[in-house]
Amino acid sequence: MKLRIALLAAALVAAALPAWSVESNPKVLVIADTGFSDSDPLIASHTVLQVCLMDWYACPNGTNFQESGTAASLSPTQMKYSGFNHGSKMARSAIAAYPDVKLILIRVVGQSSSGGRMPTSESIITKVLAWTNKNARLYNIGAVAISQGSTKVGTNARRCISSPATDKEIASLKVKGIYTFFPAGNEGKSDLINWPACIPDAVAVGALDKSGAIASYSNYAMGQIDIYEPGYVIDTETVSIYGSDNGTSHSTQYAAAKWLSLVNQFPQVRPALIYWNYILSGDPVTNSKGYFGWSSSLESVRETLVSR
Repeated sequence: MKLRIALLAAALVAAALPAWSVESNPKVLVIADTGFSDSDPLIASHTVLQVCLMDWYACPNGTNFQESGTAASLSPTQMKYSGFNHGSKMARSAIAAYPDVKLILIRVVGQSSSGGRMPTSESIITKVLAWTNKNARLYNIGAVAISQGSTKVGTNARRCISSPATDKEIASLKVKGIYTFFPAGNEGKSDLINWPACIPDAVAVGALDKSGAIASYSNYAMGQIDIYEPGYVIDTETVSIYGSDNGTSHSTQYAAAKWLSLVNQFPQVRPALIYWNYILSGDPVTNSKGYFGWSSSLESVRETLVSR
């Protein structure tokens, strides 16, 4: 939420601008994470490309970059260690929110010989965004959802770490109508959110609990959360395969997938207008700590866009 009045004004301005031309093919969602199951038929059926981008020479081809059919894949054995099933959960969350979604899966976390998670720098996020910028037209990319982040704190007013290169890539994608979705974080903090969600041009996503309130673990910073989505698994089949957990990671995938579903349903409408309508669509949400934000309502957005 970055001041509702300002958003409404921006939405009205966007509505006055000419619509983008209709796309013949649906836009694709990029998900970057730990890696993805090589034996999950649901994920496979929605995937159009796999990429590996790492700080380490740990891609399947022995380098730090690979762009091929199995570049982001993890075996069942690999997925047993150190939360490496996280990426598969994220792909499943996106599919649950938007069953027709098409995915580009990017693996960004290396795994040691003992199964441990190799350190990952903030720069890997920038590399994913740069790859997306470079290939946006080639692969018809419409959104990016990265359910990873950093708890490091910066010195500016938003307490956001300085990251000019990342800021530039996010802003460049936004100009193209490609929005980037990141989790607010799960530390229960009341005065800051994780990087890169704290970057103004990014879409910061907080979590709702099953009662519809802002989850107690969801980080909060006044004026920095754009939208709240469920922070729990909504697909029961996923629970039986990968287990159940809570967090703004799930919320991020739901937000990106829902927004992209609207982009693909209304290809004649500018993505900026769809975005403003999406984050202004739902009811206000709160919690016992006094946090305040907004949920989403796809039905409301669709009614508004149909009537244009």
